[in-house]
Amino acid sequence: MSEPDRPRDTTAARLASEAPLARGAVVASLSAVVLGFTFVPQLLGLALAGLSLARREPGGRRLALLAVGVSLLLTVVWGVVLGLLLKWWAASR
Repeated sequence: MSEPDRPRDTTAARLASEAPLARGAVVASLSAVVLGFTFVPQLLGLALAGLSLARREPGGRRLALLAVGVSLLLTVVWGVVLGLLLKWWAASR
């Protein structure tokens, strides 16, 4: 099949133009894997996901809910890790 005969996949381009807040929320939430101990990426991901849901971005609902879930999960994980580190530090003094 030659290049002009192949149908183009416009799903990614459509999603990129329809749900920028939802995409930003997912990126911010996933950056919390590395920078989560500051709790800023989780808060940013939750805020952007909330804005995306409030504006009812077409095609962004699933991404916004994913960002909320990832942000909450990583907040709990980092909270537990930091709590254990604090407990260890207090016990070693």
